Parts: sequence; C-alpha cells; structure tokens
Amino acid sequence: MDRQSGNRKEPEILFTHLEEGIGLALDLKGGRMFMTDYAGSLYSAKIDGSNRKMLAYAQGNLTGIAYVELPAGH
Repeated sequence: MDRQSGNRKEPEILFTHLEEGIGLALDLKGGRMFMTDYAGSLYSAKIDGSNRKMLAYAQGNLTGIAYVELPAGH
C-alpha cells in the first residue's frame, strides 16, 4: 500500500461471504492467502482471490491465523 494518497488504487474485494472475517495470513512465496471467520471456518485462495477453498467448517470461534513455513524435515 502506498502511503502517498495520490498513488493509492481503489480497494479491490478479493474474497466475500465470510461470517465476520477476522484472520488473514499470506503465503507470498506460494501465492496463497488463508482467512478465518468468527463462525469458525478456514479458507484458502490464490492471492488474486481465485481458487477459493473451504478447509475447515464450524471449528469454534476463530480469531486469527498465522502462516509459517518450516524447513524441510520438521
């Protein structure tokens, strides 16, 4: 995001229909994003919002997410 207001683009909605979306983690190297919502669902999609997948449903109140890449063998 550009700090200078003259360089800012209009916001683009990449992912919709979350039940109070509350968590976002990016895998920039892999071109993926992961989202959680307060209804307890976990989703993934490509960075551009395509290839949307539900990975888990009704897991309890999820309030965040983190993406960690571990070295091979762990």
